[in-house]
Amino acid sequence: MVLKLTRKHYTDLYGPTTGDKVRVGDSDLLIEVEKDLITPGDECVFGGGKTLRDGIAQ
Repeated sequence: MVLKLTRKHYTDLYGPTTGDKVRVGDSDLLIEVEKDLITPGDECVFGGGKTLRDGIAQ
């Protein structure tokens, strides 16, 4: 099953990814994510009774 997310929805769920700009604290400084090292499908998800160990099969 392929799930298509809008960029906004993806960012709300998993945080910024390649090309996104993020404001640093209360400053006017912006940083841009150059490279996202997460493989699609490996995003960490919390809640719903899941833990990080569920994905490790321990």
